Amino acid sequence: MATKTKDLKEKLRYKFRFSEDENRSSDHIWFKLQLPGIPVISTKVSHGAHEISAPLESLIAKQLGVERKYLLEMIACTKSKEDYEAWIRAHPRPPARYMR
Repeated sequence: MATKTKDLKEKLRYKFRFSEDENRSSDHIWFKLQLPGIPVISTKVSHGAHEISAPLESLIAKQLGVERKYLLEMIACTKSKEDYEAWIRAHPRPPARYMR
């Protein structure tokens, strides 16, 4: 089942506590998450209400520091905010892989 942009935006905002980054371009909605001791994690999502393709899901997952399967579990509510933070801390990425 394809992910809807609305579902992704809601999960990022309310479940995982990402905030909107107002300092970015307005062509997309930019989300950021600051965890202590971790560089800012950010991604962008389209304003539209459509389904996200598998390649785009993979790109968003990479920006969030997880695999596509893990992102889908985040959206399906089988991964919690605590699970995600633990994953990020256990699987550090070089700063160059974070979107700036």
